[in-house]
Amino acid sequence: MFLLDLPLWAALIIILVLSVVLSYLGLKFIHKFYKYEQLTEIHQLSSYIFNAYGLLYAVIIAFVIYINWNEYNEAQRKVYVETNQLSNIFHNAQGFDDSLKFPIMNAVVQYTESIITDDFMAMKSRNRSQKTRYAYDKLWGTVIGADTKNLKNNFAYDVTVNELNTLSEARRLRYLYMENTIPAVIWVIIVIGCFITLAFSYSFGIKRRYPYILFVISFTYINVLMLYLILVLDYPFSGCNSISSEPYSIVLNHFREVLSIIK
Repeated sequence: MFLLDLPLWAALIIILVLSVVLSYLGLKFIHKFYKYEQLTEIHQLSSYIFNAYGLLYAVIIAFVIYINWNEYNEAQRKVYVETNQLSNIFHNAQGFDDSLKFPIMNAVVQYTESIITDDFMAMKSRNRSQKTRYAYDKLWGTVIGADTKNLKNNFAYDVTVNELNTLSEARRLRYLYMENTIPAVIWVIIVIGCFITLAFSYSFGIKRRYPYILFVISFTYINVLMLYLILVLDYPFSGCNSISSEPYSIVLNHFREVLSIIK
């Protein structure tokens, strides 16, 4: 998990070093018990099994990456939906009297600020910010607590409530995608599958040593990279490659500009 907190270049270097070490130890271990002549005898059989097993493993990895990629994109989309609804609520509030307009606009600003400074920091550890929850409840309380009998723009109020409901749904799904990770059994299967695949790559009888070593290192590197990619996609709000809070910062800057003009 510490790889998630490293910059991409550092993670790639560590994975490369790990691949070289795994390849060296694996080849040393296999060739300690089996000589080149012995491996040559089963070379053709190993090739058939390696191809068949590699295809099966590739299908599993592709399926896991595809599912995780979709969920990562959905988590990103919920961030966009939430920022869009915040902007809609903020601008809809300008259709109310000052007694309701400014409380709603300020509540939107406070909630957006809390998402950036508190919620996204908590989500990196797969937690939820209580401070952001209070700001969220305040936003709801400000909108629902309005005196609807004296409103001059009931249409804008109804639209605002609908926008707030959509925002709430996006917020809940954002948390669900944060918490919905790959089951442990799938991790066990793909990690074991990775090591079995690597073990097969060590069992060929090839005379040219250095090209073979380079092939094994490359094969190990791409396998470990696939596991790293799955890990990154499985934790969309954790680490250096996580989903950014930049969309919230953009709308927050806009909110502050609008407030500075109308106040």
